Amino acid sequence: MALFLWQFAFTSKAWERQMGEHISPFDHLDDKVAGEFGGTVHQSWYAFGEYDVIAVVEMPDNESMAAYVLAMNALGYLSGGKTTVLMSMDEGGSALKRAGEAMELRE
Repeated sequence: MALFLWQFAFTSKAWERQMGEHISPFDHLDDKVAGEFGGTVHQSWYAFGEYDVIAVVEMPDNESMAAYVLAMNALGYLSGGKTTVLMSMDEGGSALKRAGEAMELRE
């Protein structure tokens, strides 16, 4: 399973719904939809700045995350976003090792 940092902004329609109904259109970033792609939303936060929400999402792979983001965008409540693949420190260390080995081959 892969972890992703997903940041997005709400549309004015989404803000209006949240204020009028006192609920978020993504009460739990629609974990049900995430589940349809084999994933889960671990945690989400409101944020100030370029993005209104920041979430950590776990999905089986990049394609599943892309499908989830597309499905959530289709609801009409999002305006722009950014998805970042997260790697564990072990994965990062392995990548560094592999890169170093590749560089040794060039010498």
